[in-house]
Amino acid sequence: SPSPSPSSTTPMLPLKVLGRLLSGPSAVRASSRRGLSELKCMSRYGNIDTHKDMVCHRYPLTKMVCTIGPVSEDEKTLQELVKSGLRVMRMNFSHATYEEATLRMTNLRKSKGFHGGTFNMRSVMLDTQGPEIRTGMLIPDPSVSTEKKPKIKMTKGDAVVLTTDPDHREKGTAEKLWISYDKLAESVSVGSSILLDDGLIELVVEEVLGPDAVACRVMNTAELGNRKGVNLPGCKVDLPALTEKDKKDIRFGIENDIDFIAASFVRKGEDVKEIQKFVDEVHAEFWPPEHPKPGIISKVENQEALQNFDDIMHASYGIMVARGDLGVEIPFENVTLAQKEMIYRCNKHGVPVIVATQMLESMQSNPRPTRAEVSDVTNAVLDGADAVMLSGESANGSYPVESVETLGSIAVQADQHVAMLNEGRTRGAASSAIAFAASPRLPSKGHSMTTIEALAYSTVRASQELRAACIIVMTSTGRTAKLLSKFRPPVPVMAWVNNAKIGRQLILHRGVHPLLFKDKAEETPEEAVRRAVEFGFCQPGETVLILQSILTDGLYDVAMRIRKVGGSDGDDIIEL
Repeated sequence: SPSPSPSSTTPMLPLKVLGRLLSGPSAVRASSRRGLSELKCMSRYGNIDTHKDMVCHRYPLTKMVCTIGPVSEDEKTLQELVKSGLRVMRMNFSHATYEEATLRMTNLRKSKGFHGGTFNMRSVMLDTQGPEIRTGMLIPDPSVSTEKKPKIKMTKGDAVVLTTDPDHREKGTAEKLWISYDKLAESVSVGSSILLDDGLIELVVEEVLGPDAVACRVMNTAELGNRKGVNLPGCKVDLPALTEKDKKDIRFGIENDIDFIAASFVRKGEDVKEIQKFVDEVHAEFWPPEHPKPGIISKVENQEALQNFDDIMHASYGIMVARGDLGVEIPFENVTLAQKEMIYRCNKHGVPVIVATQMLESMQSNPRPTRAEVSDVTNAVLDGADAVMLSGESANGSYPVESVETLGSIAVQADQHVAMLNEGRTRGAASSAIAFAASPRLPSKGHSMTTIEALAYSTVRASQELRAACIIVMTSTGRTAKLLSKFRPPVPVMAWVNNAKIGRQLILHRGVHPLLFKDKAEETPEEAVRRAVEFGFCQPGETVLILQSILTDGLYDVAMRIRKVGGSDGDDIIEL
């Protein structure tokens, strides 16, 4: 690209300082050369290629999961969210009724994508309530309660007894509270911390009084409402993987052909396998064997899940970094480090990963995010997240559409920065401290790649070296598209699929954008390239890469083709 004009360059250091640095020792001069190189890099933010910018917004690499609730479930608002970049609709079954869920699914499926209703490949995620631990109902304290919000006041230094005796389920006071977890006395010990209401109130166990009660000391003063969550950080909790409510909700979801199940409070790999077994049984009641099952997205939100992370990851379709409860269960200063480690491991194994909770929390009541929230989203993208998620911002906030637009613009800017670094590395230019994010992910040492993995990796590298506009993959199972996403391509992947459910599940994977064809005659590279041009993935004169399985002598071979868009057969096509 042409060198930026002097007026478009914003130096990070005064020119006099740069001059002194350049006249200093060789190490300083080398550092300054890197700095000048990065000045050129910085200046490019003002030189936007209009077509590429449009493609990045239309086909982003990082996807958006948006929770739909009362403020966003109507047809008009949901259409606006789809237009703004919603790719996966999350329904939170801690709150949603079946009537509300049906309305939301109906309106999502009515919404039109960029190319009309037939291209709407948005997917649906059912988020289970999970085996939560909660307090019971309270006897209101008049000094802190209102008619609609009964509360009690917990005072620092006071003693309180936690009991599992059902007689106290609706008689909670500041001296005695009911807890929904029957094995509380078995799971805690003297000195254990018990957190109420997302960590708002901390209790410390002083004595186990018996099989159904523990004596605690209140560590801070705060008000407590009805049915608040309880966390037992550092304690092993014996809860079922699925509650009866979860089973009913999953059955409802499978009957309505949802695409993903977000499993709450997963603690070990066996939990995921138990959920998968139940899903298999219910799926067989409603759908034929060849119909794809919903993928299980395991939510990591407690210390035990972190300890068993690899087992959970290998048993799951994907992972959600659920930072809300996780930040209560482990020291908050460790949440970011845990997030980065989980993303790294998921990227290494090609498992899609979602970063969730409080990404744009302030936009529930404000039209603009804080700078720290912008940084949070950007860093999640640079870490390698497949998707970033909104919760209350899009479900209950005052600015649901603006929240989605903002999240999308931040993610796209981060994607473009990664692509820019990628291009710089291809030209041999100096890289930045986060250049790792720009590179196709290398296979881990000692890992023997399959033939398809090797071809997927080579295709991603070729797209980088050739500065291709996009990669087209013709897939019936979605496997090749998932492998391409695993190696983090710098350009969109157009997945040419013949099954809508497979397409809707592929939409979660970084960079993959499914396009549905129904006529077998359309299953040709020529038709795929024509559609790629029609739908804006590329334009005449650009290079695209095509991956396709070819039947030869009764066996399937996978071939990679390099094609110059707009060219005819001959020199414009290279088949490998």
